[in-house]
Amino acid sequence: MKIVMPNSAKAVSAQRGGVGSWARLLIVVWGAALSGCSAGAAQLSTPTPIATVAAIPLPAAQTSQWLSFDAATKTVSLSMLAGRPDANNGYNFNGYSSGSLVISVPKGWRITAQCKVDPLSGAHSCSVVRGPDTAQPAFPGSTLPDPTGSGFVTAGDTKTFTFTADAPMVGRFACLLTGHQAAGMWATFQVTDSGQPSIGTTS
Repeated sequence: MKIVMPNSAKAVSAQRGGVGSWARLLIVVWGAALSGCSAGAAQLSTPTPIATVAAIPLPAAQTSQWLSFDAATKTVSLSMLAGRPDANNGYNFNGYSSGSLVISVPKGWRITAQCKVDPLSGAHSCSVVRGPDTAQPAFPGSTLPDPTGSGFVTAGDTKTFTFTADAPMVGRFACLLTGHQAAGMWATFQVTDSGQPSIGTTS
């Protein structure tokens, strides 16, 4: 016996089939969108590491005079002598100029920087900045007060400042008195994601 489905029943069946197909399609599309959002979130949560400056480590005897650290407390002591008269016409730190001295400190460490001026030099200042086009400190406290004006250090004197390097960067330890940084009076100062503090040279 042949059963003939009424037209109304056929329409209901077709509608049900269509709704099921559309529901399955929406689930697939929604799942793909969520997958894309998750991938995007993963990409945003993993920033690209900064490109740091490679340096040749200094001999241990020399390093110990300029840099010491305590890994347990994550503290660094940095000693910078400004204006040695026998290098780059006096525009130098520890005898190095134009970024050839490289100071590396891991993120989150606290640095105490001594800014000494050679007894035979003129006045200089000391600051950690992000680049040549700014006098703003790279981190809160990473400079002597008023480094472009009255905050200089006179010949034979020493001043200190303390700060925490809380984010990776490649910047400068520089003298910000007029014309000094342009004459080469800056060292590379970089904050790395990990590792230990170090001091070296580019050649």
